[in-house]
Amino acid sequence: MTQRIPAAAALALIFCGSAAAQSNVAFYGVMDVGISQDRGGVAGSATRLTSGMATQSRWGWRGSDYLGGGMAAFFVLEGGIHADNGSSTQSNTLFGRNSAVGLRGNFGAVSLGLQDTPLFTTLNTVVDPLRNGIARSNNLMAATAFRASNSILYRSNAVNGFSADAMLVAGEVAGDNAAGRAMGGSVGYSNGPLTVRLAYHHRNNDTASLLNTESARNTLLGANYDFGAAKAYFGFGVDKGLNSSTLNNAAATFGGKAPTASTDSNSLQLGLSVPLGASTVVASYVRKNDKGALNQDAQQFALAYMYALSKRTDVYTSYALIRNQNGAAYTEGNSEEPGTGNKQFTAGLRHRF
Repeated sequence: MTQRIPAAAALALIFCGSAAAQSNVAFYGVMDVGISQDRGGVAGSATRLTSGMATQSRWGWRGSDYLGGGMAAFFVLEGGIHADNGSSTQSNTLFGRNSAVGLRGNFGAVSLGLQDTPLFTTLNTVVDPLRNGIARSNNLMAATAFRASNSILYRSNAVNGFSADAMLVAGEVAGDNAAGRAMGGSVGYSNGPLTVRLAYHHRNNDTASLLNTESARNTLLGANYDFGAAKAYFGFGVDKGLNSSTLNNAAATFGGKAPTASTDSNSLQLGLSVPLGASTVVASYVRKNDKGALNQDAQQFALAYMYALSKRTDVYTSYALIRNQNGAAYTEGNSEEPGTGNKQFTAGLRHRF
């Protein structure tokens, strides 16, 4: 016997099915844990079980809601995890990697909250073949302006390969709208094997009690080209002003005079990624040219090997070395820890879910 569904119930089912098809929420993340051996530090070698060497361990939710007329609302909540002990990263915040809500449509996308700056996005997606994980490039390059709270970010849609984005960060200092304020953006072209992008970030260092300080200005030009058999990467950065190039490990010293953060420097990154079936070999070189009076230059050399066990799981190993000069004390770290020495060997397991 055929059962008839009441009209009201049928309409409810249609409505719920339509809403479910147009709205979605996804839970996602990465767990990355392995062994790190740091050498070259004043206290000697250190062997650690640590997290986030290839990719920072993280968890989060993201979702969207189709509003009609080609427009959708979206959100992201993402927090970093020290997977070796279960604590939160980013100063023990719950969602310290990304916390934003926005709208996207034919005009592009606008989002508000805690977000990556255009400069940091350019470093991660265009310049660095290791995406700031193993032998993280921002040990020496674009070592500031990573994420911004209280930010408004606009991203254009790509038109004939060209795209742009812009960010405004509120300083939120009472009586002084300029204090603590930041702004930046990027423009680029991506078509076929070629990607090129130019990014800029400017931050006012004033606070409620400290006025007339020098601003931090960071400029980054990046490019990569996929030859098929290999993919080549290039980046050149110019960092000027107070806090434009912070030390990746301010407490580090190698027995000499204390290192000093540069307020005038250039940085160069070169990289090569070679896919070999399930294997990938990556080489990276970064040079920090401190143009200040102390001339605390540094160079980083890194070699990494990844083997994919599946689309979501891989194992990896790497070796990286920093050569510090004139009292510079940059240490080999990963996306969660600064490390303790200027040499580092890693072996780990990474799973995406």
